[in-house]
Amino acid sequence: MKTHRIGHRIQVSQHAQRWIATVGSDIPSWQRRALEGWFGAWLALGAMFGYGAYSSAGSERSFYLICLGFWAFFAVRAFRAVRWRRSGVEVVQLSPEGLEVRMDHGQRPGKPTAIPLAQVTRAEVAAPNPRSFLESMDQQFWVVGGDRLSVGKGRRPVVFGKQLSHSEAAQLAESFNAALKKLQRNAQN
Repeated sequence: MKTHRIGHRIQVSQHAQRWIATVGSDIPSWQRRALEGWFGAWLALGAMFGYGAYSSAGSERSFYLICLGFWAFFAVRAFRAVRWRRSGVEVVQLSPEGLEVRMDHGQRPGKPTAIPLAQVTRAEVAAPNPRSFLESMDQQFWVVGGDRLSVGKGRRPVVFGKQLSHSEAAQLAESFNAALKKLQRNAQN
């Protein structure tokens, strides 16, 4: 088995006809502590909204319940970000069966997204656009997103490479495309 690293977050392994890349979710400890502190404050705000909804009546209760609905939406997103930053790993596996991408959390494997090998296309790196507000937000440490690579065309391409730099994404795409070319050549023989 051959293994090499791309940057400090990506590990690529090649074993027989299986190519596996793992992308870690590591961030500096001060950012993780800030994210967890913010999440704790968000939970305290939710407790206050819950108390307000419980102790109020009439239209004031409706106001608190609406606020609690919005709070719950962002609480779920914040929980996902904290969980991802604590123990998340993105696993990309290319084999004769096809491509499988999943987000693992600790020892628990995530739900895989799979495509047969015949439908797998070359990985393309999304060019960074520093003027895009949404792209800038996707690259922040408090968000789970910012996929840099896409495979497949059509309605739902498979994306991976969360919050990688452009150079790391280009190196990962080069390694992926070389493994894909080798697998497709072996499949034709």
